[in-house]
Amino acid sequence: GVGTHILKYVFTASNGCADSLTSTITVMPTPFVNAGRDTLILEGGETKLNAKATGSNLIYKWTPLQGLSRDDIADPVASPVDDVTYTLTVTSDQGCVSMDNVFIKVLKQPEVPNAFTPNNDGMNDLWNIKYLESYVNATVQVFNRYGEIVYKSKGYTTPWNGQFNGTELPTGTYYYIIDPRTRGRKPVSGAVTILR
Repeated sequence: GVGTHILKYVFTASNGCADSLTSTITVMPTPFVNAGRDTLILEGGETKLNAKATGSNLIYKWTPLQGLSRDDIADPVASPVDDVTYTLTVTSDQGCVSMDNVFIKVLKQPEVPNAFTPNNDGMNDLWNIKYLESYVNATVQVFNRYGEIVYKSKGYTTPWNGQFNGTELPTGTYYYIIDPRTRGRKPVSGAVTILR
């Protein structure tokens, strides 16, 4: 266990003679480290990592270095371009090591296609909005030219297939409002064309 301990070694020879030696050893604690809580940031944004560590004369090492302002302090600024798990390794002056991880989710700006072809040919059959699945509370509404809602969803786990109540919508232009419902991201609106 951690602390100072006295060890006694006794040697007894075959003739019965004995000798002993006593020594004191100190067991140093393993450093404690918490790399911080997992975090969401917007694409192009940054966040300060807030690691906590205890131990004797600690040395910090973050990996990977990409997207970090420094790799040798407890609280570097992270600005990754993609999702990343950073690992913090702390080493005490006695050589004791401890590690912890923190995950940074990068919310990329959704990329909304302006057309799709739901004709069941296996190509471009769905209105796939890149990166929107990362916004779990996002709302999507699609309207026809008369302002009637023909599609709506909360979250976007299943892309729109160009149907309304199981019926294929006609070729034409439809209008959408997408609200990511995430601080720092504004709703976007525009037009999408169904081609058959």
